[in-house]
Amino acid sequence: MALQPFRPIRGRRIFEEILDQLEQAILDGRISAGDRLPPERQLAEQFNASRTSVREAVRVLEALGVAKVRAGADNGAILVEEPDDALRLLLRFQLALRHISVESVIEFRVALEPWTAKVASRRATKEAVGRIETIISAMVGAEDQKQFHQLDSSLHLEIARAAENELMVLVLDGARTSVERIMLDALTRVPDWPATRERLVAEHSSIVNAISRGNGTRAASLMERHISSFYEEVGLSRA
Repeated sequence: MALQPFRPIRGRRIFEEILDQLEQAILDGRISAGDRLPPERQLAEQFNASRTSVREAVRVLEALGVAKVRAGADNGAILVEEPDDALRLLLRFQLALRHISVESVIEFRVALEPWTAKVASRRATKEAVGRIETIISAMVGAEDQKQFHQLDSSLHLEIARAAENELMVLVLDGARTSVERIMLDALTRVPDWPATRERLVAEHSSIVNAISRGNGTRAASLMERHISSFYEEVGLSRA
C-alpha cells in the first residue's frame, strides 16, 4: 500500500524517533502486517536521517520479530504476518542476566496455565483434543527425559492453542523455553524416572479428560496441582 511520507527527525536518538513514527503508522493503519516498508534510501529521505540510522531502526524491528529483512538495501523490510520467537529469546536473556528469576517464571506458569485449561474446556475442538491426546500417547513411549520434556512442552502449548488465545501461546512458549535447560537438568535428577513419567502422563490424561468433558473448574484445578507438585518435587518452587 502507498505510504505517506514521514516527518523529518528533530532531536533525540534518531533511530528511536524512526521507530516511534513507524509504530504510529502501524497503529494508524497506514501500514500493516505483510506490507513492505519503503527502501532504505527512501526512508532516509523522508526522515531526513542517515541511512545508518534507518538501518539501525529496521534492525531493531527485526530483532523484535516484527519485520523480516531481505538482502539488499533497496528491497525494504516486510512486516511479518506471523509472530516470531523474539519473546522467547528476550526471556532467555532476562533469565541469564538474572533480571527475572526462575521462581518468577514458575509462579507465572502456575497463575496462567490453569486459566488456559479452563478456557480450553469451553473452546477446544475435537481436532484440538485429538492433537493433545496424540502427544500424551507419544509421552508413554518417550525413551528419555529430553524427549519427554519436548513432548511435555508441546502438550502445554497445544492446550494454550486450544484456548484460542494467541498472546497466551506466545507468552507461555517464551516462559517455558526460557527455563528449558533448568527443567531438563531437573528431570535428569529425578530419582525414579519411570515412576515420575507414569505419574506425569496420568496427570496430563486427567487434565485433557476434564477439558474434553467441558469441566473447566476441574481442568484448572488439576493443571495447577500438576505444575506446582512437579516443581516442588524437583526443588524449584519458591517457599
